[in-house]
Amino acid sequence: MNHHPIRRATAGFTMVELLVVIIIATTLALIAAPGWLNFVNSRRAEAGREQIFQLLRQAQTQAMRTRQVQVVDFVTPADGLPIVRIAGVEQPIDAQVPSNDDTEMFGLEVLDGDTTGCAGDAAGCVIFNDRGNLQRQDLGEGGVKIVLTSPKDNEGSRRCVVITSLLGAMQKANGEACN
Repeated sequence: MNHHPIRRATAGFTMVELLVVIIIATTLALIAAPGWLNFVNSRRAEAGREQIFQLLRQAQTQAMRTRQVQVVDFVTPADGLPIVRIAGVEQPIDAQVPSNDDTEMFGLEVLDGDTTGCAGDAAGCVIFNDRGNLQRQDLGEGGVKIVLTSPKDNEGSRRCVVITSLLGAMQKANGEACN
């Protein structure tokens, strides 16, 4: 009778191997997380800027079509997302925001120094006359800038819409061009 030793199959991983894999995966996740968050914030700011740009274009077109002045108020409530108000209709800047409860998701400011004609609760406004031109005497050196950041205090995701002429020409800008 032949007696062969019974060989046991050892399949699987040891505890040390599992710990090494978990440590490597955690390290890679920690390295990638800040970059991912910056990417998400940048995309969110881009989408919010696009929303503002389209609302301004819509108000300008409406002013020309109806031959009536259109006031675009930018409201920054303490307990909610920034709001664009045109002719009494409010539109929250909520591009790519999971819920409207996140009050820190966007920061909004209007850089132009003129609040004449704005609503009392508005951080600033843009007024288009009946021809779609800006209703102002002087535009200033840098134009009217509607600046959006995501989240509120993140200077890295600074995006803006710049109204560059009294005729209402608009362009989009990023970073330092929004100061």
